[in-house]
Amino acid sequence: MLKLLLPLLLLLPGSARAAGSEFKLDSVTLLTLGEVPLPSAPAVSVPFRAPARPEDRYFNSYVLKAVDYLYSNYGKLGYDINSILTHDITYHTFGVIPARHAPLTMCVAAQMEVILTAFELYARETGDYAVYDYLPKRSFEGLSITDLKGHIWVNHAFKADGTADALINFGMGERRAFEELKPGDFVNINRTTKTGHAVTFLGYINSTGKIQPEYNPEVVGFKYFSSQGQAAAGQGGFDYRYAVFSKFGCPAMPYKRDCEVIYSADQRMLNTGTMLSPRSWTGIMPQASDAPEGETVLNRALFNGITTDD
Repeated sequence: MLKLLLPLLLLLPGSARAAGSEFKLDSVTLLTLGEVPLPSAPAVSVPFRAPARPEDRYFNSYVLKAVDYLYSNYGKLGYDINSILTHDITYHTFGVIPARHAPLTMCVAAQMEVILTAFELYARETGDYAVYDYLPKRSFEGLSITDLKGHIWVNHAFKADGTADALINFGMGERRAFEELKPGDFVNINRTTKTGHAVTFLGYINSTGKIQPEYNPEVVGFKYFSSQGQAAAGQGGFDYRYAVFSKFGCPAMPYKRDCEVIYSADQRMLNTGTMLSPRSWTGIMPQASDAPEGETVLNRALFNGITTDD
C-alpha cells in the first residue's frame, strides 16, 4: 500500500511541511494521509449543447412529404362525399384501416390520410414506430369524443371546428393564427356560400397566384392541398387549389380557384393550427365524460367538395 501512495506524496507540494515536523515516512497511515491537504481541483468546462431546433418541435416536414407522396401516387382519382381514404392503410402492427369506396375520397378524410401517411413516412425514415402507440387504430375509425376522426370530421359539441382543433384536443397540435401559418399547417375554411372545406396549407398567395414567402399586405389567400372536385378521375380527388378571401373577389390565377372564402379571426370560421412532432405530444386528450353522448355526423351540405373552377 505504501508503495502505491509514495508517488502521491511526492506530487503534493509542501505535503511534508503540511504534515508537521513529526512526519516520518515509516509512520504514514491512512489517517495521516487524510490530514494532508490536497490541491484544489481544476475547473472543468462543460461542453456546450445546442438547443433543439425550432423545426424539431413541429411535424410540418413530414406533412409536406405526405402531400407530395399522395399527389404523386393517388392524385386526381375522384371525389365522393361518402368515401374515405384512397387506399387501405396499415397501422403498423395493429391492423389495417380500410378504405371506403377507394380510390375516391373527400376533404376531411383527405386530412386524416395526410396525417396517417406522415406517420408512415416518419416511422420509416426515423425507425421510431412508437408514433403508433399514441392513439389506438380505432381512433382513426370511430366518431366518438375519444376518437381523433370524430374531431377531424368537425363537431362543435367536441369543440372541434377543424383539423387544427382536432390535433390540439388530442395533445398533438398547437394554435397558429392565419398570419403565422407555415407550409404543412392545417386550415378549415368557410365560404359565403355556406359551404366549407378541410385543407393542408401550402403558402400565401397574392392576386396573381404567386406564392409569398410570408404573410404581407399583398396576400389575398393561400394555396392548399385536399380532395375536392368531381367524381370522375382527373376531375376530382387529391389536388391543389388557390383559396381567395371574399373581399378580394375572384381574380384570374394559373391554377384552379376556391373563391368566396371567409377571412375571420374567429376560429369557428377560419380554423388554423399546426401539428407537433411526436416527441412534443402531451398525452392530454378527450375523455368519454367530456361531452354529451353521441357521435359526429358528417355535414354533407357543408363539405360538398365543389370549388369555384370545378
